[in-house]
Amino acid sequence: MGRVIAVASQKGGVGKTSTAINLGASLTIFQKKTLVIDMDPQGSVSETFHLNEFDIEYGIYDIFTKKVPLVQAITDIGLKNFEIVPTNVQNEEEEVELYTNAFHLKFLKNVLQPYISLYDYIIIDCPPNLGTLTMNALTAAGSVIIPIQCEFYSLKSLGKFLQSIRNVGNKFNSEIQIEGILLTMYDKRLKKNKEIANEINKSFKNLIFQTKIPRNSKISEAPAVGKPVALFDINSVGALSYLNLAEEIINKDLS
Repeated sequence: MGRVIAVASQKGGVGKTSTAINLGASLTIFQKKTLVIDMDPQGSVSETFHLNEFDIEYGIYDIFTKKVPLVQAITDIGLKNFEIVPTNVQNEEEEVELYTNAFHLKFLKNVLQPYISLYDYIIIDCPPNLGTLTMNALTAAGSVIIPIQCEFYSLKSLGKFLQSIRNVGNKFNSEIQIEGILLTMYDKRLKKNKEIANEINKSFKNLIFQTKIPRNSKISEAPAVGKPVALFDINSVGALSYLNLAEEIINKDLS
């Protein structure tokens, strides 16, 4: 039986999409069949692989608003054991319609149920808010990864977001767990980064991944060539960090 992991944060620009894509690709390098689902109307997952509206026949919009079966939206991007479900929102009206149709918070959970046994990991990239799409993802997921930058405002909002996840668990998904808090865009040369990382470790010690994702140019450059960083430069610090994260999650499942 596969696992469903949401990648979620109330704050944008913390590396959610990078984590979903690069963790997914790293898991496939470890021979794990992985599906990445883009729940963010901005469609950053499909953009990373240079898919345009003509490449996407069906996506999350069709699944929620037209009840198109998930299998019709699963898109092969040319990587073995790695598939995606893109978001295909074209305008503001469709985005509103998508959020409105997501008011049935167990919809995604019901959609995913027949597919969990077909994948080792299903990773859901969430919008940077706690709207109905993120709530659907948290209701469907067995666990959640929370990317966070080492900055004051991220630290301040983390406790509130953890409480929000607990509330979702109490009301809609009693099985959801915190997979881990992931420090992203980390620069060990900066004193403030190290101070905030230490503070997060003190406050949330048992929830922090050992792996930190560094601020690395290769991670930023990889989407420009339509690839995850491991396929762009597997020897880069960024690629090795996501491989370490994948290994950390796999080892946790085995323990």
